[in-house]
Amino acid sequence: MGNILDGARSNFRTFDELPFNAVDSLTLSELAYIHMPESVPRHETTTTVRCVPMTATLRAEDYPSMVTTGSQSVNEYRLNLLRAVCESPRYRGMRVGEYAERLDSDDQTQFAAMTFDLSDCVGMRADAGGTLYVAFRGTDNTLVGWKEDFNMAVRCPVPAQRSAAAYLRSVADRSTGALGSSPATIMVGGHSKGGNMAIYAAMLLGASQPRVTRIFSHDGPGFDAAVTRSDAYRAVCGRIDKTVPESSVIGMLLDDGDVAHTVVKADAIGILQHMGGSWQVADGEFVTAPELTVGAQFADRTIGAWLDGVDQRQREITVDQTYDVIAAAGYDNFADLAANWTAALPKILVAASGTDRKTRELISSVLKGLPSSAVRTLVRRDETV
Repeated sequence: MGNILDGARSNFRTFDELPFNAVDSLTLSELAYIHMPESVPRHETTTTVRCVPMTATLRAEDYPSMVTTGSQSVNEYRLNLLRAVCESPRYRGMRVGEYAERLDSDDQTQFAAMTFDLSDCVGMRADAGGTLYVAFRGTDNTLVGWKEDFNMAVRCPVPAQRSAAAYLRSVADRSTGALGSSPATIMVGGHSKGGNMAIYAAMLLGASQPRVTRIFSHDGPGFDAAVTRSDAYRAVCGRIDKTVPESSVIGMLLDDGDVAHTVVKADAIGILQHMGGSWQVADGEFVTAPELTVGAQFADRTIGAWLDGVDQRQREITVDQTYDVIAAAGYDNFADLAANWTAALPKILVAASGTDRKTRELISSVLKGLPSSAVRTLVRRDETV
């Protein structure tokens, strides 16, 4: 077994031999985290979708600005994934373009997307209009990213969702086929909030919606019942392919029971499994598990009960409080938090002491999978209230 990087390095089968699947989707969704260099065409309102060969991204002088996570290991992983995809016969012929990225501090919007043209890959639809995969960038494993995922689940639409809908509509409109030729087939997806944005964008695509054959959400948060009951959602839910890791928290937020999800084995613990690089792959497919872990099921029930029991304003307040409590430990991401748990726990407990029971339940659910003594401590504090 390995992960998607190992898969890209070893799976040389064409799409004729192994059709495009969720592993391919997560691979492209992970590439969406890379800040594409100037050699990749920007998203503009030109008459056609503009892309360049994947190898145009392999310029060593651009690497420092392409991967900027602050983690050397994550940066190396993403560059290695990019190189593996560029070298693989499976993805040979793939092109990338329509890069869009926007950061707006006023409305706290982070949006990025890119389009992969698979039309010239062996085994893809090379006739007629070809095949496009639109990838929306998700959030990383930072506390800020976690908060953004939660906010997306409790508020809809948010600016990033609107941006995603406009982007997909633009790509669809400009790939309709010239002089009566067939339009491109479209797949759309993303990891984390990118998966949520992919579903939302497909919902609002309008007349071009039938061209969307598959919608991939990799541990992406769901939607409130007001959305999942809508005709727009029902029109696309049968095309959603959702995958979550064994200890999923983010992907189970407002999970729609009418959309089946595949549980994937991962080699990280707890919420750290949110990182797609931990998901296990064998022979070009995800290694699956029969169900979520006991801890993830508990977290799903706890968070679900909380969401059902409060209005939107209280949801937003509780998410803010939960973020503030966990951030009080002084670590920006869950990996550092787990590595320094002994020092972090006292600070979290002090900060949590000023919150109500519901907030402490949410905190303990988010931290499920980290040292179990921490969760038990928070639960015992709940029992004294």
